[in-house]
Amino acid sequence: MTYPKDTFCRMPFHHINIKNEGKLSACWRYPDKVGDFLTDTLTETWNGERLRQVRKDLLNGVQHESCKSCWDLERSGARSLRQSAPMMYNYLNENEVAQHVDEDGNYPIEKLRSIEIRFDNICNLMCRHCSPTYSSVWEQMVKKDPALMEQMKKVGTFRQFENHVNLTQEIIDEVVDLSPNLQEIMITGGEPLYHEKHYDFLKRVTPEAKHITLQYNSNFSTLEYKGKSILDLWREFRLVSIRVSLDAYPEIYDYVRVRGDLAVAENNILKANELTNIDLSATCTTNLLNITRLPQIARYYYDLGVHFHTSLVQFPRALNPKLLPPELKAKATADWKEFVNGDLSWMKDSESKDAGSFDYKQRRRWEMFGDNVINYMNGEDWYEHWPEFIEYTAAQDQHHNTNILDVYPEFKPYWNI
Repeated sequence: MTYPKDTFCRMPFHHINIKNEGKLSACWRYPDKVGDFLTDTLTETWNGERLRQVRKDLLNGVQHESCKSCWDLERSGARSLRQSAPMMYNYLNENEVAQHVDEDGNYPIEKLRSIEIRFDNICNLMCRHCSPTYSSVWEQMVKKDPALMEQMKKVGTFRQFENHVNLTQEIIDEVVDLSPNLQEIMITGGEPLYHEKHYDFLKRVTPEAKHITLQYNSNFSTLEYKGKSILDLWREFRLVSIRVSLDAYPEIYDYVRVRGDLAVAENNILKANELTNIDLSATCTTNLLNITRLPQIARYYYDLGVHFHTSLVQFPRALNPKLLPPELKAKATADWKEFVNGDLSWMKDSESKDAGSFDYKQRRRWEMFGDNVINYMNGEDWYEHWPEFIEYTAAQDQHHNTNILDVYPEFKPYWNI
């Protein structure tokens, strides 16, 4: 069976996403509800009307409206989650889907293989590209700062916080019940390593651990909570894939990741890498605060001995890399190309053809993930919205008593627009 290549997506046939606004979504890029965990079970949602409609649209060549994140990425020349899914989830193909889906978009719940779960917004950091939806520190601070709250409402990062709902025990229990068929559990936050329910949950799914891969987004500021060691729990699982959110290199880290301690994160990376079932990479959540420093970040990750990875801030628009002034886009593009294609003699084995070697993998990751965010940045010119970035940054600088131009002097010629 062949489905339309421009719309077919594997995600709604093997995955469901549990967000911390009560939402049940088709994937982590899907902003709208296909269910509500306060009223719907995962099983009910899996073949509920909204998720069935998503499946039918994607199978019939319709660009489903709520999949706009992927359409935006693809339109801008970047690789979307939809396009990356075949590499990430090669156990699911079109023939498998055709064999089990019916004309109404129903699909067997036994085929649910991947669940993303957010326990809460508990987090110890206040990263500038984040929001109260995903950080309890942000939540606390914004309540004390009416000017910052007003600015967040203006750009839209406050919208979901008003509907914040803690994950229910019933949904956690259902994930445990579904775990015998799962191959992947994605755990995000907030910061999951600071959430007690997360540790209790892992203990409950440990009987199925040998066939489950855990996927994490974490700031890696701790490896234990209330005397519970996460490393001891991770040892039981088939694989633990971790994307450590660093987003920066030492010179800009404190500005970007407010309240973070880079030395602690680096030390915890070393400890975690001692496990034999760990696949660890460092993520650069790419936005206007780091797109002009991508080569320095890539070099730092290499020196740290961790794989390079990027994700993209599409929302809020005020931080989207497409807003960058054209001259700075051109320089950022040229700097990245020079880094990737220039003199790499500083690497330990820059000429390695061994696909298993660290240096070979790192070069491929630069091409895959670095080129992706550069292509996205250049996909459209949104410079007319640059004042949104100035205004949003000014509100944060006032709150933190900082000045962005001390950290990013390249922005000075464009700051009084």
